[in-house]
Amino acid sequence: RTSTDRLFSVEMASKLGDEIKDNALSGLSEQYDLAGFSPAWIQDLVTGCLGQTLSAKTYVGCKFVIGGGKKARGKYDPDMLKHFTEALRGAGFEDDRGASACKECMGAYKYQHDTDQDLKYLHVFPKVDLSAAAAEAAGDGAGGAGGDAGPTSPEYQCVACTLEEFQDLVAMNTPSFSQKRSLLKRMKVMQSALEMLESMLCEQQTLTEQEQEMYDSMVDVEAKIEHLNKELEKMVAKGRLTKGEQKQMVDDLAKKLEEMDVAIATADAEGKAKKRDALEAAKKKAEDKVTHISEFKPIVYTMANEKELNDLRRELAALEKIENKSGLLKGDDLAKLAKKPNVEKRIADMEGEDKGWFEDECRDVLFTPAAAKPA
Repeated sequence: RTSTDRLFSVEMASKLGDEIKDNALSGLSEQYDLAGFSPAWIQDLVTGCLGQTLSAKTYVGCKFVIGGGKKARGKYDPDMLKHFTEALRGAGFEDDRGASACKECMGAYKYQHDTDQDLKYLHVFPKVDLSAAAAEAAGDGAGGAGGDAGPTSPEYQCVACTLEEFQDLVAMNTPSFSQKRSLLKRMKVMQSALEMLESMLCEQQTLTEQEQEMYDSMVDVEAKIEHLNKELEKMVAKGRLTKGEQKQMVDDLAKKLEEMDVAIATADAEGKAKKRDALEAAKKKAEDKVTHISEFKPIVYTMANEKELNDLRRELAALEKIENKSGLLKGDDLAKLAKKPNVEKRIADMEGEDKGWFEDECRDVLFTPAAAKPA
């Protein structure tokens, strides 16, 4: 394969892999359509996701559409079953026709040909770690703005405070749609951790000191998530989105619309009129949302002290050019270079000033390329 093909393969597999991991963390067993997937993409999907132990809320199964009858045949690699099962066996999976989403069936797969829908499926039951969500939220994994989801991370602060304090924290530290969305994702991980700890207590398992401390500190998590969702809905309704956020939302909705089309076709084939009508209504609502988002003029955020920062970055670039000159430097050049440590310190100080939560993570959709890219 060419390097371009390889990069595209990894990107496609990575996107689907991220969706599978997010669903596993929420305890969701979902269906995924592999139309257009090549053998290379399948291998990357297994290597980068399915072959790993996933953090999960409960045991999950992944139902992959891998082929179909005459109408769907051209959309799928005719040898997809062969390529997929070979990749899974290479990752330690075993064929088990009676497999289901349970502890005993982790690392198994099974093939199904649904003659009613005329579709072919491969059910995959990945290995999962049910304690990982709690461990990750408690600080063993990647977390908030700075990395660890420990007591000082944004999400830990948010679950440990009162609802009123939480509302103030959100208003002060997540002014944009994407920052609120990033916090919501982390809050859901914390919610999964809380549910896991509650489950452990119900089973009369002893919590570690760290787990007990985390459990005792969590306050009104469900209400806080509900508040965040409402805030996000308000921003969409009022068009408070940047150009990057608009594109991200429209892309997400387009993906949902594709999934709805498949579900509508399935409901048609099964003769489920009520289900089809409900799906059609949901599709219309999603289409209206796309139109609504596109109608608004994007808002523009600017970075604090942006002009001064850009001036300092240009000055630093000029100083580095002098520093990299060949030969001996003149007195004037040495005098200019003496300022370099102060310029670097000022840039570092300004870049750390008044940052909202997750600003670096959301930079690509928050700011224009000219503003976001250092000189």
